[in-house]
Amino acid sequence: MGNKVIAVAIVAILVISGVGIAFVLDLVGDSNKDNPLAGETRIDAMGREVIIPKNLDNGIVTIGSGGPLRFLSIFDMYDKVIEVDQGDVTDLKHGRAYSYAYPYDEFTPDRYHPDNALEAETVEQIGKKGPSLIIVQSTVYENYKDNCDILAKSFPLIVIWPQSLHELWKDDHTLSDWYVNTVKLIGDMVGKPERADEHIADVNAILADIRSLVNVTPEKKSVFVAGLTIRGSNELTTTFPTYLPLDLVDGKNAYDGNQNVDRVDMDPEEVAELDIDMIVIDPSSSDKLDTVNSQMVMKWLYDINNDDDPGNDIPIFITMPMVWDMANYDCVLAGAYYLAHRLYGTLTLDEVEKRIVEVFEAYYGDAGTEVFDSMKEFFDEKSDNNEQEMPLLGEVKVDKIDDSRYRFVAA
Repeated sequence: MGNKVIAVAIVAILVISGVGIAFVLDLVGDSNKDNPLAGETRIDAMGREVIIPKNLDNGIVTIGSGGPLRFLSIFDMYDKVIEVDQGDVTDLKHGRAYSYAYPYDEFTPDRYHPDNALEAETVEQIGKKGPSLIIVQSTVYENYKDNCDILAKSFPLIVIWPQSLHELWKDDHTLSDWYVNTVKLIGDMVGKPERADEHIADVNAILADIRSLVNVTPEKKSVFVAGLTIRGSNELTTTFPTYLPLDLVDGKNAYDGNQNVDRVDMDPEEVAELDIDMIVIDPSSSDKLDTVNSQMVMKWLYDINNDDDPGNDIPIFITMPMVWDMANYDCVLAGAYYLAHRLYGTLTLDEVEKRIVEVFEAYYGDAGTEVFDSMKEFFDEKSDNNEQEMPLLGEVKVDKIDDSRYRFVAA
């Protein structure tokens, strides 16, 4: 109740000061200036009708770490972004490819607000800036609807569709409707509908290219995906029942248990009982490899890979990180290319790396060209800081440090 009272007072201040009134009058002005779609309306993920702003002269604010800035970055809007979630600035980049494309980490404290929240203080902070557009994550709108509606009285505010860890494409392996709707909505609001169409066409072409690399094999290799990131980095015993890069190439997930959860945390003994032909590891896990569970898995791998039976050896590879602040769909596609290489050999590793660069360019244009190299440098440094060798897209083996400690080294 207290927040509502404060927020209402903030709106009163905005309106009295003329900020809201001036914006609304300008919003429905000359629709031929700047954005040719200005003055038209679009329907957002919550069924709300929102007027397209005339221009973006007052900048864009994103609220929520699970999508708004990620999708906005597709449109080369860095110079228009005036405020984001704190994590987009202060957290390490990990698998957030858009953070390598644009230097959001250089934003000063007056250009960010608490993650995934919209308290009264943030409402006031945003209101004083008078943004041209606000893009909100669906969960933030659901949790802070009153405050979102307060801002929406003075500024165009759109809510985008929830992101998914389980769904990116339809049965025909073209992009899911939620993804297409998100890109088209933002494209119209920022005056770049052609860029939206281009991006959708490019990603659909990438999906088709990846599918063309899948071979029908009589017996598929069973892949255990270890150390996956979700709600932070995790031990080698953490996996996903649904792992999009593996699904896209018709791979066989070694874990075939409960499919109704985002993540599974196993015991090391349970991992050892799985039928595993290959392990791929998220490099974000390098800071969780000295735990008891991770060390037990590494000991098991060391023992079976160094016994007298080469037939039971399990190769270990470092894949692209898929999740950091929800799924990074560019990295899903990049990881799928890598798994197609490892499972079917239909691309060389050099060809995989070239395709990965093209994926990031499909998302960020010229700003995406160096993303993969920057990501490799980041994970090399993180792994080194944790006394591991986990080169992105490389093969590793387990090295025995002493009777009780193990580490990964490049194979």
